[in-house]
Parts: sequence; structure tokens; C-alpha cells
Amino acid sequence: MENKAELSKFSDFRISYSETKIDKATSIHHYHDTYEIVLFEKADLQIFIKDYEYKISDGDVFFINEFDIHHIMYNVTPHYERYVVHFKKDLLLPLLKVMNMESILEQLSCIPYRKVHPNLKVRTELKSYFESIHRATGFKHEPFDETSKAQVLSNLMLLLIRVHELLKTEQPKHELSRSDYIIQDVIRYIDTNYMNQINLEQLSNSLFTNKYYLCHLFRKKAGFSIMEYVQYRRIIEAQKLLKDTDNDITGICYDCGFNNAQHFYRVFRKISKVTPLQYRKIHRVI
Repeated sequence: MENKAELSKFSDFRISYSETKIDKATSIHHYHDTYEIVLFEKADLQIFIKDYEYKISDGDVFFINEFDIHHIMYNVTPHYERYVVHFKKDLLLPLLKVMNMESILEQLSCIPYRKVHPNLKVRTELKSYFESIHRATGFKHEPFDETSKAQVLSNLMLLLIRVHELLKTEQPKHELSRSDYIIQDVIRYIDTNYMNQINLEQLSNSLFTNKYYLCHLFRKKAGFSIMEYVQYRRIIEAQKLLKDTDNDITGICYDCGFNNAQHFYRVFRKISKVTPLQYRKIHRVI
């Protein structure tokens, strides 16, 4: 399978339930413009997200921030089962304001560790929220009327609050290795300097690490190359600016680290499947 991160686009809300088997080890990486909460009932996989690799097993609950690139490595298993909800901030914002909880998503996004393995009692509680949401959609993917939407929103809020409570006290279960710290430094450097010119020589020198070792280590952990990650980070930031500002597209190109507008348009279309102008129009309509 070709390693190419793509933007997965959803409406304001979507729930899905999957029960299947994985016959062949495979991997994908992508990102989406929604928040995501997953309950893994049965699973054997690894997720690399931001700067940490998580081992996922039965009963784990996972939170993914909007626009976070994640690399998922599925292992062969006879039973894979999970619930997942995708939602945008705008869906919950009116309710969050009423409850004086507007900062909860920002707080969740700042929590460095995204996985929790709750005990059976708590897992049963969380599963009941997923089941109630799924039932409210008529066991489909989205609410179908105002009553359905109200039931979805109320249970989604309860789920979000509970996941926040669990994650804010959760800590990694194992010590980070030297290679883990190196990957964290690479991600941190790119996320801080994507708007500037970045090359491998410069990056490896700043981290006092051999360039070839750094490239090998990053691809092994993340599933794609360092310079691919640089491109994805720049396009993600460009998408945010196109959606949330009226800034000139050429200006956005240079603000996000591209020094050639033609190259920016080519990379943007490759990752987003639309041109920058089309992306802006689509999201302004929504």
C-alpha cells in the first residue's frame, strides 16, 4: 500500500461501528478535519500520532485531535471491533457555551497522552454512550431529525466529559527510549518551524544526529519520510487559514513555508484532492 496521507472529510458528525477480521497486516496514514473518539472493543494494532506510538488492544479508548496526522498499523487478528465518533467543534459549541465548558476541546488537545485503558465498569459506561448515539441515528451514521440530533448531542457531551476526566490523569505505561525522544524532537522542530525553510542537513545538525540515521528512524516510526511530514504540516496549516481567514491564497502559500506558488498548488491538490480556491469555497459553503 502506498504511504500517502490524505485528508478524510466528514460532516459535522458521524458515528460508525465495525466488526470484522484483519486477514493481512496493513498500514494507512491520514488526518481529518474532525475530532475523533474511538472505543476499541477488540483490537491489535499500533497508532503513531504526533510524536508517540501507542499499542492498542482490547478495551482501549483513544482520542485524536483535528488535523493530527496518524499512522495506523493493523496486525492480523480474527476479531476486530470498534466504535468511532467524528465531530466538529461547531456542532458542540452552542452547548459548550451554555455549560461554560468552551475550553474542554482545547484542554483535550493539549493532553500529551491520548490513550486510556478503563476498568470494566468505566468501559461499560463509555460503551453505553456509543450505543445510545448509534441507536439515536437509527444505527446509521448521522442524526436524521431534531430529536435524533438532541439525543446524539446529549450523549456525545457525556462521552466527551468522561473521556476528558480519564485522559487528564493518564500517563504512559512505559519509559520512552532515546529514539522516542529523537522523534519527539523532530516533530516539535517541524511544528515550530514549518513556515521557514527546512532541510535534512539543518534538522540533523540542530538535533546533533546523523542525517541518515534520523531519516531511517523517522520513517520506521512514523510510516512516512521527514520531508513528507513537512509537506503535510504545511498543507494542514494552509487548510486552516483558507477555512478560517480571508487571507490571500498566495500569501498563505508563503506564510506556510512554500517558496513557490506553483509547487504549493501542486502539493495542495495532491493531498487535498482540490485546489486551494476550491477548498476555501467548499468550507465557506459549509
